[in-house]
Amino acid sequence: MLILIAVLGCADYVHATVYPYQGCFDLASRRHDLPVDLVLAVAATESNWDADARSHANAHGVMQIQWPGTAHHLGVRRVAELYNPCLNIDLGSRYLKELVDRYDGDVTRALAAYNYGPGRISQNGELPEGATRYVEKVRTHQTRIAAGDAAETQQLAARLIDAYIFDSGLRASRYARVLTAQVKTVHFASHRLDDGRYRVTMHERDEGLSTEDARTLHMLGWTEPQARP
Repeated sequence: MLILIAVLGCADYVHATVYPYQGCFDLASRRHDLPVDLVLAVAATESNWDADARSHANAHGVMQIQWPGTAHHLGVRRVAELYNPCLNIDLGSRYLKELVDRYDGDVTRALAAYNYGPGRISQNGELPEGATRYVEKVRTHQTRIAAGDAAETQQLAARLIDAYIFDSGLRASRYARVLTAQVKTVHFASHRLDDGRYRVTMHERDEGLSTEDARTLHMLGWTEPQARP
């Protein structure tokens, strides 16, 4: 399953900073009626926007979807699917929206349930201490993202460098195919780095980069495309 990335005008941006997988976050927030800064903040808290992240609790990808419980609930049957960043972001956003609805619009309880599991968060009553800390961390990220905090921007600049680096060659190749399917005047490929990881790089086609594709690439975080012959 591939989640196609919409091409949106610059006026549609909530913030000027370009985040890893920006287009995926914008599209998921619109599809599931969630503030984009909230979805970005959850991703920052869960994985620091790392598409290859895996936790000790067997949670995977950008939004740290738990396998197999939450993944099966969301219709995912292969753990490899969770390493498609756009799909993972859409799944996490859909799950968060489901929790917001479950708790009658109470975003605090929805965030707590995202972290602790809905079975451990009641409709009323005091939240567990760990869940409260998690919510506070998400809210801190959200405030910084919404305000375009300078420190947050500096951290992102460093993070963007590694936004397209994967531990697995198979995952890198799959993501290169996802990008190539959406940006017609360039293509993407993966190559092995000296440290054993794999990086996805962009290659311009002979006809050059179209204006529309340039906008799409900007939303994806390719602020300085690294074209290779």
